[in-house]
Amino acid sequence: MSRVIKIKSKIIIKSKELAKETIEECGVDIEIVNNQFNFNKYDAYDQIDKNQKAKEMQIVEKLYLEKYALYVAELEEKERQRVEEEKRVSREDKYNKIVENAKKQGYKVKKEKREDNTIKLVLQRRVY
Repeated sequence: MSRVIKIKSKIIIKSKELAKETIEECGVDIEIVNNQFNFNKYDAYDQIDKNQKAKEMQIVEKLYLEKYALYVAELEEKERQRVEEEKRVSREDKYNKIVENAKKQGYKVKKEKREDNTIKLVLQRRVY
């Protein structure tokens, strides 16, 4: 008895590169169609076990979700580092501008405290 076996994933693929890598790693005959894992084969001689293919699909889905979670966590970490670096550069620029303007107006930096991402300056100016 011949039949067509169709198994479609329930998850949506957000990273095709990770999905392809997962399929290759598992070594299964699953395709990516419309951003979902899909198995669609004609079984002429009842050689394909539908339950086995469903289990393979679940394994691929689980592995893909794990890899995607790690990928997203890594991206968030890189983004956080980039934002912190931008903030640090911005603070340094503001500090340099404030000190430069103060010196132009005749002030000098008497005290400087840097703590908790804040800069506290005490400027002194002598008027004769």
